Amino acid sequence: MARIVDLDHKWATLVGRLLIAFAAMEGLTLHCLKEWLKSPVYKHVMNMGFAQRVDLVIDLAREQDSPEDKIEAFVKNLKKAKALAKRRNAVAHNPLVLCLFDEQEEFIEAIASEKKEDEVIEFEELEQLVSKAEALEQELSESKVRLREHEWKPLS
Repeated sequence: MARIVDLDHKWATLVGRLLIAFAAMEGLTLHCLKEWLKSPVYKHVMNMGFAQRVDLVIDLAREQDSPEDKIEAFVKNLKKAKALAKRRNAVAHNPLVLCLFDEQEEFIEAIASEKKEDEVIEFEELEQLVSKAEALEQELSESKVRLREHEWKPLS
């Protein structure tokens, strides 16, 4: 089949960056579960979907011996990740196609859902999703580290 979309790989690059950012966030949730649960329990929950895992990590984070403001910052970032995952799923599970929209004369490349007719992600939105995901991955990682910083002892 002739290739007719993403001839310059700009879409592929952004999709890859989005998936890498989310893989890091997925890994962080698994690390939290492994750290905060006993091994037999972890084995049962490690295969949960991302949204379910985030909900569990939120509940477990609130039980940690950390300052309340640090816990809430971490929880806030987890909730952002869960919300952003919906758009990530649209990117990950739908094809890049040529679309012709009402009142347009030219086809444009977009990621379009076969299930939800109104779910279309154009290039500019994908760029924004990638920026948000990469920034959020950094914020989430930093907020996880801050949960433990009260335990750190100064070097003497």
